[in-house]
Amino acid sequence: MGLTDNIRRFVFERYIMPAIDRGRDSITIRAGDVHSMMGLYSRMPAVCSALGSRKSIDLFNQWLRESGYNYRVLLASVKTPPSGQGANSYYTYKFVKNGEKKQIEPIISQQSPLELLTRDLINRVKSEDITEEVAREIMSSYIGIPLYKHRLDIYGKFKEFDLVNIEHRIVGDFKRFKYKGPAMAEMSNLVEYVWLMEKLEKYTNMQWRKIIVGAGNRKTFETFARRYDPWLEDLEIYFITNDRKIIKIR
Repeated sequence: MGLTDNIRRFVFERYIMPAIDRGRDSITIRAGDVHSMMGLYSRMPAVCSALGSRKSIDLFNQWLRESGYNYRVLLASVKTPPSGQGANSYYTYKFVKNGEKKQIEPIISQQSPLELLTRDLINRVKSEDITEEVAREIMSSYIGIPLYKHRLDIYGKFKEFDLVNIEHRIVGDFKRFKYKGPAMAEMSNLVEYVWLMEKLEKYTNMQWRKIIVGAGNRKTFETFARRYDPWLEDLEIYFITNDRKIIKIR
């Protein structure tokens, strides 16, 4: 199996099937996220080909049939940078039940990445937990800048963050804590990531917009902000409620 087919299989197993399993009727995928998650290097053309080609759609539908799914995949929209291929290429797929005559929009490129993400997010069911992917899309819409998962070089060691935009120098992480008692481990985890973001600023010799986004137990994040306030400086802390509302804690 070649690289492009490996990427297709990855997209199918990590994006397409889970989205259908959750009852969603569409999903928007950013090429840069796939490239990063697979640990690829300078293989963006292969990723874009795997996401946008007719062969990919045919294979996705074949694999769905072989896996017993009563759905088919349609490529609804594509948004690419001027180069035609790049990390900020967005591909939106719609899922239609076999036998259902559902009107599908033609492939369009007029919508911005944030419009695609927002439309995709609205289609989620209200009862779904706030996952990392959901939080990333909510924050992208909230701040008006696409965020993605990325590994950043900090003194020769690569650290992965959930909320990144290198062009706008934004770095952040998503934390979902459910524990109701004294959250010492959770506090330590938050401290570690704030420390890593500060190290990133020192290593790059640039100021970054630093963000922590939380879900689950709101009290943990409020306690953290209050307890460590003098040290946190310009760190922003947000909390996402179960009904998708954003509360700025700090």
